[in-house]
Amino acid sequence: MFWDSDTPFRSMFDQLDLADTVELACGHGRHAAQIVANCGHLTLVDVFKDNLVRCQERLESRANVSYLLGDGYSFRPIPDASATAVFCYDAMVHFSPDLVESYVDAAARILKPGGQLLLHLSNYNAPDDRHYGLNPQARNRMTAKMFADFCTTAGFEFVENLTMAWGGIKDLDRLALCRKLARA
Repeated sequence: MFWDSDTPFRSMFDQLDLADTVELACGHGRHAAQIVANCGHLTLVDVFKDNLVRCQERLESRANVSYLLGDGYSFRPIPDASATAVFCYDAMVHFSPDLVESYVDAAARILKPGGQLLLHLSNYNAPDDRHYGLNPQARNRMTAKMFADFCTTAGFEFVENLTMAWGGIKDLDRLALCRKLARA
């Protein structure tokens, strides 16, 4: 359903330059399998080694894929200004605000000027004092203002930024496409 041509995610994804793409929280590669043939190079990042092993098995015939065991907050050792696109779909909704901010900053570091960041994240203003697992659809706390501040501080401009329903709950999630600005 994510890849249907009439979904907002697909519409935003189709705007990405896939020459050097990074997918954060790749899981078992369901999204990577959809796009690998269209990527110049695809780097799959996950904090779970087993997920990367599953991706390697799934994509074993593809020479244009590399695998990076992530540290949970950055894209190290991906070089500065080397990626054309970074995306994360259906995982960041569970990330705490400090991790969202860290990954937005890290994406600004690895993206070339004009490179784009496509994120699916929570739009739920949860109380600070409870575990995200108690929130609807296990969404972590994130507000439009918090996310906009993270992006502005990191040097991004919004191309598209919309709220969407998830699990039948109106405006529970956010889908944002951002472009890295050239810094003076």
